[in-house]
Amino acid sequence: MRHPSPEEELVLHQRLLEHDPLAYFDVFPMYMERIAKKLERIGYDVDVARDAALEAVLAYRKKPERYDPRKVHLFTYIMGVAKHKAVDRWRSVRAQAQRDKKQGDVELLLRTPKDQVEKMETYVRVRQLVDLLEEGGALNERDLAVLRLFLIGEGSTEEVAKVLRLPPMSKEDRQSEAKRHRDRLMKLLERFGKEDSDDDS
Repeated sequence: MRHPSPEEELVLHQRLLEHDPLAYFDVFPMYMERIAKKLERIGYDVDVARDAALEAVLAYRKKPERYDPRKVHLFTYIMGVAKHKAVDRWRSVRAQAQRDKKQGDVELLLRTPKDQVEKMETYVRVRQLVDLLEEGGALNERDLAVLRLFLIGEGSTEEVAKVLRLPPMSKEDRQSEAKRHRDRLMKLLERFGKEDSDDDS
């Protein structure tokens, strides 16, 4: 997608300030890919870059009044937020990897309630969130494929590793890497779900 002009950015910003529900979806294609790619170019892992970009767009969309068009262009503002989020995500990923290594926790199962009604409600809500993220271009194909696996109840390390196209590595490393991706996506869904439900209220 071409870069929006300053005038188009101001129009989008005004629509968000006026709580235009369609403006929410317009923000994703306008900024998500550009910000993620820029973060990758400055050295962040693709997952950290995409997560940070998503969080920055969500943060702006939730509180557009924090942006002052007189100071910087909208892209520069969201990019600044994304850089802070990327640093936080990178630290979090590194800390989690160290904890996983110490604990040897390789379980890769979705935590779902035992009650069948709650399971169905959870499934429907997750399906809706995945659809919203897909429509908004917020996830890459690999992440969407992993989430689809979870939706059909497939969470085995081997299946997740296949979808992730992990290179040859030890069984322990493969499990750890698959778990890292699974946890990252679950947290992303949780954050996005909270943002989305806040909008509905």
